[in-house]
Amino acid sequence: MRVVSISGISGGVGGTTVAAQLSAYLVAHKQHVIALDLSPQNTFRLHFGMLWEDGNGIVPQIQSGKPWNEAAYHSECGVDFLPFGKASSQDTAAFTARLVREPGWLKSRLQELDDANNEFVIIDCPQFGHPLCAEAFSASELIIIVLGPDTQSYASFTESRDQHPLLEGKNITYLLNGFDPTRALDRDIAQLLHATPNNHLCPIVIHRDELVREALAHKLNLGDYAPYSQTAGDFIALTTWTIATFAHMHPA
Repeated sequence: MRVVSISGISGGVGGTTVAAQLSAYLVAHKQHVIALDLSPQNTFRLHFGMLWEDGNGIVPQIQSGKPWNEAAYHSECGVDFLPFGKASSQDTAAFTARLVREPGWLKSRLQELDDANNEFVIIDCPQFGHPLCAEAFSASELIIIVLGPDTQSYASFTESRDQHPLLEGKNITYLLNGFDPTRALDRDIAQLLHATPNNHLCPIVIHRDELVREALAHKLNLGDYAPYSQTAGDFIALTTWTIATFAHMHPA
């Protein structure tokens, strides 16, 4: 089992979109994917056609005393996913407190799943620094921190690299998302990122594309909605890179 956590360095940089698209493209590459949404925003599910009014998910299941994995859905594109679920602030706080109280809870739950060599677990995390990130990161072999081409992302990137306890001893990569090469600021931020020593930048860049937003509006993944777009090609490259990274970590 290969576990990947994906978290946005700040709000609005597209961490959930990256998690959803990577999940879908891994399935297209003949990998079995189980995706978990640990973000209280509960929006990961919308990329896979789940009805807005359907409030089922991990937190409601646990709060009602039912097995957590019974919240799983199977999307049309082949991704098995567990939404966070619609939860009150009190229920979300109680779930977060439980995971803080019981470190290793998520890792233990994942071990209950079938451990196949071609199985990926993709965890959509809240914004970097949220208490739920610690539980997800501890269960992961690879952590992808999503950046936007903006000054806030760059500042947070600089701070996160300063011996942040969440990242200590972890295999981490920073992914630039929403990059528009026609914008001077985007180019400047990308240059600053690449000029930073030991930047751990992913070699793949995800370009800005309105088709990504349109795909979400249609509750479709990008591969189904706009398979020949530039950003679709970016996600194919990210998928290939992810598979190769794990192959390097676990050579046959």
